[in-house]
Amino acid sequence: MTTSRDDHRRILLIRRKALGDAIVSLPGAVAVGRAWPGAQVDFVVDRALAPLCVALLAGRAPNLRVVPYPGGGQPWVPWLAAQRYDLVVDWLGSPRTALWTALTSARVRVGYDLPRRRWAYNVRVPRNRQAGRPLRGFAGEAFLDPLRMLGLEPAPWQPAGSPGAVVVPAPDATTPFGGWLARWLSGTAAPRAVLVMSATWSAKAWPARHVADLWRELDARGVAAVIAPGPGDEPLLAALAADLPAGAFAPPSTLLEMVSLLGAADLFIGTDNGLRHLAAALGRSTVTVFGPTDPGGWNPPGPRHVSVRRDEPCSPCDLTTCPVPGRPCLEQLGAGPVAEAALRLLSETGPRPERRVASC
Repeated sequence: MTTSRDDHRRILLIRRKALGDAIVSLPGAVAVGRAWPGAQVDFVVDRALAPLCVALLAGRAPNLRVVPYPGGGQPWVPWLAAQRYDLVVDWLGSPRTALWTALTSARVRVGYDLPRRRWAYNVRVPRNRQAGRPLRGFAGEAFLDPLRMLGLEPAPWQPAGSPGAVVVPAPDATTPFGGWLARWLSGTAAPRAVLVMSATWSAKAWPARHVADLWRELDARGVAAVIAPGPGDEPLLAALAADLPAGAFAPPSTLLEMVSLLGAADLFIGTDNGLRHLAAALGRSTVTVFGPTDPGGWNPPGPRHVSVRRDEPCSPCDLTTCPVPGRPCLEQLGAGPVAEAALRLLSETGPRPERRVASC
């Protein structure tokens, strides 16, 4: 429970960079908006993510405004300094965002107690680390820690959405993606799974042969599965195209089109990527293949979000490239355990939740 208060009139929340981080921080942004209902709360995200964040936040805190970075019009830093914020919470904690925080001259400046950053803050938050490695607990809870330092008592973290809570845009059948999605939705009553195997780090990449085996196993078990491409997935798709039929693939999509696709699915299956957090925000169950990253830090809590990994002594390592010959944490993790987890979740969760649909 977050208590309403009126000690700040203008509030800045900074959460730049990755898609997954931005989505996981949304419940914290909502908590701030509800704690200070009389304040204007600006939530800064990268411009490419702004329309998605607007959609996910709709109706949750009317005083919460998504601000894209870089902004349009006047230069960013002068604009920032002119806003006269009373409170700033820097959820990214980079040297650049620490400088932004300092330049606001806000009375209360909250950020993580990290070298080369702490100078900018007058409320310093211990980073959730153990033995030099991040995230003993789920990242969403770590994003709530700065709010607790301010005296708030936010409820335990849960995804920004829940079944039926986010308005899922109906596919626009006049576009190539919308036409394909309308056909996919009308083509079968089978359980639907969306596979997103994007990997921004080479160490996170699950081998194409395992992805192909997983699709075939799901197809054989009566699951309507599609592989949805993300940015940079061209090499993976090229490798898979030789092994799988054309119907195994969704066409390329925008982030808002991906909301329509994931909102229509029963299950998300993928690597540790940002779209997995989008699926969770839409109330969908998830199965995630983990290698170098820690499921304790990045897998949403609860029985509907299952992590699959090998118990290798070097994993999790948080390295972007793998120094171990043969990359055992993912090369030796075949499709079987992932398919088993997916089929179990599909049998336990039953029919997909009803979608709230908005016409485009």
